[in-house]
Amino acid sequence: MPKKFVPLILLFVLIMAIVFILKSFLESNGFSINFLLIGNLILFTISFSGFLFQVRGLRSANTNAFIRGIYSSLLIKMFVIIIAVFIYAFLTGGNVNKLSLFTCMGLYFLYTAVEVKQLMKIARKKSDA
Repeated sequence: MPKKFVPLILLFVLIMAIVFILKSFLESNGFSINFLLIGNLILFTISFSGFLFQVRGLRSANTNAFIRGIYSSLLIKMFVIIIAVFIYAFLTGGNVNKLSLFTCMGLYFLYTAVEVKQLMKIARKKSDA
């Protein structure tokens, strides 16, 4: 497994471990553990696939390929998250756990930060060569 994927995988494992360790604390404070676990899995999956799109575009000699990778990643993430939230709202009858939803939104920003940091490292190495 290439080193560039390690931070995303570590973040996923760390978040899963934190949710399992703090399970009773989170439940007593109104969080939905299942939502957090499934949300983390979805965020990891779309971040990982988006990262693959962007790395593939970054390696291309064509600058437009990288831009297409960024836009493709953004659109995929946006639609998957919107569909997931609608499915969740439908399954719960509109009774959405806002704490868990906003926590997953924060996790999205965390995954995006790790993704961008890794892409910047790869881009720096590419420009040094």
